[in-house]
Amino acid sequence: MNDLTLPESIDQGRRRFLKVSAVAGGGLLIGFHLPLANRAGAAEAAEKDFAPNAWIHIDTNDTVTLRVASSEMGQGVYTAIPMLLAEELECNWARIKVEMAPASKAYTNPLIGQQLTGGSTAVRAFWTPLRQAGAVGRELLTRAAAETWKVKPDDCRAENGVVLHKPSQRKARYGELAAKAATLPVPTEVFLKEPGEFKLIGKSTPRLDTPLKSMAALCSVRT
Repeated sequence: MNDLTLPESIDQGRRRFLKVSAVAGGGLLIGFHLPLANRAGAAEAAEKDFAPNAWIHIDTNDTVTLRVASSEMGQGVYTAIPMLLAEELECNWARIKVEMAPASKAYTNPLIGQQLTGGSTAVRAFWTPLRQAGAVGRELLTRAAAETWKVKPDDCRAENGVVLHKPSQRKARYGELAAKAATLPVPTEVFLKEPGEFKLIGKSTPRLDTPLKSMAALCSVRT
């Protein structure tokens, strides 16, 4: 994995990029801000209070919900963008859920400067921020398990929606760890996978929107 230290601007004011909090019912919410590509936009954003324009919710039932600001028009962004998160978060792909972001300036495409889908920018805009956010979530959940078991974090690993402690054979689901993870400080250093370590990115993966669209088409035929 690549050893990634979050950029100085992020490290100094992480509340402007990443914010971790608990939600009702004991889940973990990871909010993050995508700065505009142009300097003026970035400076304007830095002067404001933290306002996440994307968020990830890990529920106690292990469901991972990602709000996506790009429109799904058949190009597969409702699968491609969640793959970036799931790759680094090491969550169970079957537990990923996508929600459409509402119309708001908070969801501006950082490469375009508007809440707009086009120019093949959806994956490029989210490539680094979503992987970073996924890696942060993985680290928080791993640390939560280590603190619960009173063991070293290095002896724990995240895999397919659970954290495992090999020496004792203990394991805990993400949903079980979400509440505790929400109380931990955001790490300033995370590790991103090397391309050769990818399990989802670049692999043939079932589209998340296919079952719902198939059901809708079937219902329309029947009616």
